[in-house]
Amino acid sequence: MSTVWAIGFFIGFFYLLIQFARQENVQDEYEEVIGDVEGRLDWARTRTTFPFGMRAQLEVCNNLLKKSKALWNQNKWHQAYRVVLQSQEAMNRAQRIYSSVLKSRRQSNDG
Repeated sequence: MSTVWAIGFFIGFFYLLIQFARQENVQDEYEEVIGDVEGRLDWARTRTTFPFGMRAQLEVCNNLLKKSKALWNQNKWHQAYRVVLQSQEAMNRAQRIYSSVLKSRRQSNDG
């Protein structure tokens, strides 16, 4: 009986070790993207005007960020990382919208 317990202990220990390695594998990249997205969301909150489509992209970004954090808390690390990358892409789209409007305004003022 003690042999069964010892084998069970080693299997459980090995499983936890694998889970820890899986989390560590993605954690640094995940935290980097989270910091980027949250920083750019802070930037977006300082804007006084939002071109058409930008606010919608910011909402998508924010919702995906919340979903990613929830997945991370549920120990679904790789899925959380994929979702936060989608959030980052939504932020990229929002900033491209903002930049294109600023660029077109400058061109119309210069011309």
